[in-house]
Amino acid sequence: MKCIVGMSGGVDSSTSAALMKERGFEVIGCTFKMFDSPKSAAAIAGAKRTADFLKADHEVIDCVDDFKKSVKDYFSESYKNGITPNPCVICNRFIKFKYLNEFRLRRDAEILVTGHYVQIKKSGDRVELFRAEDLQKDQSYFLYGVDREILKFAEFPLGGHPSKSYTRDLARKFGLPSAEESESQDVCFLPNNDYMSFLRQNSSEISAEGDIVDESGRILGKHSGTSRYTIGQRKGLGLSGGPFFVRETDALRNIVIVSDKNGLKVDKIFLKNVKFLNEEYLGECEVKIRSAGPKKSAKIMKTSAGYHAELLQPEYGVAPGQHCVFYDGHRVLGGGEIDRAAA
Repeated sequence: MKCIVGMSGGVDSSTSAALMKERGFEVIGCTFKMFDSPKSAAAIAGAKRTADFLKADHEVIDCVDDFKKSVKDYFSESYKNGITPNPCVICNRFIKFKYLNEFRLRRDAEILVTGHYVQIKKSGDRVELFRAEDLQKDQSYFLYGVDREILKFAEFPLGGHPSKSYTRDLARKFGLPSAEESESQDVCFLPNNDYMSFLRQNSSEISAEGDIVDESGRILGKHSGTSRYTIGQRKGLGLSGGPFFVRETDALRNIVIVSDKNGLKVDKIFLKNVKFLNEEYLGECEVKIRSAGPKKSAKIMKTSAGYHAELLQPEYGVAPGQHCVFYDGHRVLGGGEIDRAAA
């Protein structure tokens, strides 16, 4: 049997490829060229080294144009419009798994594999996605939007591992060239994670100065560009008195609105582009509104205006543009993009 392995050159995808080869699969490595940079070239070279070490076929897939339209332009436009993007959710849904599945079909392979820390169970036409055994590494938040018809063919060999150190020990056991590679937490297309430099190069409307105002519209100070501020931010405002927190960034009026902490409190999160992994779910569950945040008890509701999550306990600093993912315990039910939040 043949399997397609998405290989980034890092230890996680390399170990996944080695585990599939150990299981007897014919491994075909696939690495995406999503942008031109030394970082991208190094990732491709690293993946090729691992593929050669495993005596596996390897192919580079050029998706530069699609990645620009679907991810980089979305990233810039989000900040320009005063919302906080999540490029990894978008990339997984519209780039990585789409291209992996197309490559799987082209190479007539039975399954596709990535190094994501998430677990999957399949029964007939049903696919269930679960959080990883190692909750510190769990990436289910980023995969909720991947199409079920693609997940039917997916496997995640690392999802059941107890820790990242366990994965690294396996990589050493296999003798993989990537065994000691350091882990990157950065957004892949941002050099040194410097999103402001990226925005300055990719948007002409990103850095105009403007007013910082309170909820009544009283001017308290000046901001250096709405894109520099995030909902809930306290530090770096340069205001006397307070404490003040960013409640809203209004790119259209070029203002940053601040309040005390109570002004950030919300208990309803209105959603758009909602997607369920299997059937529609309404009722009590838990939600994550930040990838690294805790789960919160909530009810998923539906009205003529669309879906919203009603939190059983208030939350602070909910950012439009991020994603609200629904869970039943460790099982992913679905999720959607945060449109707005209200008390």
